Amino acid sequence: MSSDEEDNVDMIDDEEEDADMSIPSDVEEEGEEEEIFPADDEMPTSATLKRTQSFETIPQETIFKQAQGLIGEAMQVCSIPTVAAAATLLRASKWNKEKLIESYLDDPEKTCRDAGITALELEKAPPAPNKIESCLICFDDLPQSQTFALTCGHRYCKSCWAEFLEVMIKDGPRCVYARCPAPKCKAIVHEAAYKALVDAKLYERYSYFLQRSFVEDNDHMKWCPSPGCTNAIATERPNRRVPVKCDCGFVFCFNCADADIGDHTPVPCAQLDKWLQKASDESENVKWMIANTKRCPKCRSPIEKNGGCMHMTCNIPSCRYEFCWLCRGPWTEHGNATGGYYQCNKYNESDAKNEDDKAQDIKTELETYMFYFHRYESHKNAGKIADKQRKTCVKKEEQILEKFDVRSQDTKFLMEATEQLIANRRILQYSYVMGYYLDKTKVVEKNLFEYLQEDLEKHTDHLSTLYETELEKIENYHQFMSWKEGVYNYTRVTKKFLENFIEGTMVGLTYVS
Repeated sequence: MSSDEEDNVDMIDDEEEDADMSIPSDVEEEGEEEEIFPADDEMPTSATLKRTQSFETIPQETIFKQAQGLIGEAMQVCSIPTVAAAATLLRASKWNKEKLIESYLDDPEKTCRDAGITALELEKAPPAPNKIESCLICFDDLPQSQTFALTCGHRYCKSCWAEFLEVMIKDGPRCVYARCPAPKCKAIVHEAAYKALVDAKLYERYSYFLQRSFVEDNDHMKWCPSPGCTNAIATERPNRRVPVKCDCGFVFCFNCADADIGDHTPVPCAQLDKWLQKASDESENVKWMIANTKRCPKCRSPIEKNGGCMHMTCNIPSCRYEFCWLCRGPWTEHGNATGGYYQCNKYNESDAKNEDDKAQDIKTELETYMFYFHRYESHKNAGKIADKQRKTCVKKEEQILEKFDVRSQDTKFLMEATEQLIANRRILQYSYVMGYYLDKTKVVEKNLFEYLQEDLEKHTDHLSTLYETELEKIENYHQFMSWKEGVYNYTRVTKKFLENFIEGTMVGLTYVS
C-alpha cells in the first residue's frame, strides 16, 4: 500500500471515530468540552478523557419553533389532518417524531387510542342539533347545538365544558393532560377543544403550557431551573452524571434540575435524596432522645442525666418516682449492697443493659451523622460567603486599580479565584454526603476518598485565606504583585485538586493511583 493510501485510511479511521462520538441531529454540537467517564467495568486509559460537549442551551423562542416544526413534519408524513391531533400524538410519544411515525404507520388506531383520541376528527358532532338534551353535569335542558363532545361521545353543555377547562387552566401546566370529565374516560382534551370553548385570555395561557410541554414531556430536555431563565438544555444522555451548564451561567444536575441544589457532584441523586430526607426527618430528634435520655420506669417520661449520682428522681409532679439510672430498678432496692450511689452491680443482669446497648449503637450512628452534617453545613455556609464575595469582587478590583495603579487585566485573578472557591465549596459540601454513605468495609476506597477530599479541602482553605487578605495590609506595588501571584497560582493548584477529586469519585476510587 502506498503512503498516500495509508494516509487516506488513517483519515477514514479518524472520521469514523469522530462519527461514533457525534450527537443526534436535533442537538447541535458546541465547541466547549466536557469530561466523560467510562462505565464502572471499564478501566480508563488516561487520567482524563474528553469529548465534544453533548448538550446545548436552547432559547425558549427556538424551542417553540422546533415544536411547530415537529408538528408540521408529523402531519405531512402521517397525513394527520389537524395541528391539534398531531400535537396530541407527539406529546403521547414524548415528542419523539420517529417513534410516533413508526407506531402510527404500523397501527394508527392503537396509536390514537393510546394518545387519548379515538379518531383524528377530534370532535363528535351533535347528531340532531335541534333536539333537546339534558346536560349530565348541570342537568339543564338545551339543544344539542349548545353541547360539545369529544370523540368519546360524552356530551355536556358548552358552559359546563368552559367552566371545567377554566379550572384546569388555572390549576397550571397539568391542563395540557386534562381528560374528559366523564368518570373513567381516558379521552384527552385537545388544543382545538380549548380554543373553541374558553376565552382568548385563557386560551393564551393554555397555549403557553402546551408549548412548554415540548420540554417537560421530552426525556432529553429540561428547563434551566435558575430563577428568571427561560432557556432549556437538550442532551443526548438523559441519565448523565456530569452536570450541565446553561448559557445564563447556572450549573445543575440534569436529572434533578433543582434551583436550590444545582450541581451536587460527586454524590448520586438517590443518595442526596436520602440525605435531605434524613436532615429534615423528625426521626433524628427521636434518635437524639434515645441516645441521650432514658425513660422513667413508672411514667415513661424522658429524663436527661445532669449529675454523677445514679439516684434519679422523676421531675414530673404526679410521679416523683425514685430509681437507679443504670438498671432502672427501684431505688429502695439499692444501697451499699448494690454498689452505693455511683455504681450498680445489678446492671449487667438487668434488661436495662440491653436497652443501653441499643441506645449506644444509636448514639454512635448519630455522632457519625453529625460529624458529616456539620462539615456539610460548614462548606455550604462557606460557599454562601464566596458567593457574596463574587458580588463585591468588582468593587475590590476598582480599589486595587486606584491604590496600586495597575492594568485592569492585573485584577482578573480575583474573579477567577472567587469562581474556583465557589466550585470547590460546592463539591466539598456534597462530598460529605457521599462520605457518609460510603461503604466503610471497603477500606481502600474509603482511604482514597478521604485522601482526595483532604487534599481538596486543605488547599481550598489555604486559597480562601490568601484571597481574603485585606488590601490595607498590602502596602505597595511589589507586595501586591506577590499577593496576586500567590492567589493566581493557588487558584490553579486547587483547580487541579478539584479535577482529581471529581475524576476519582466518578470514575471509581479503585482506579485512582
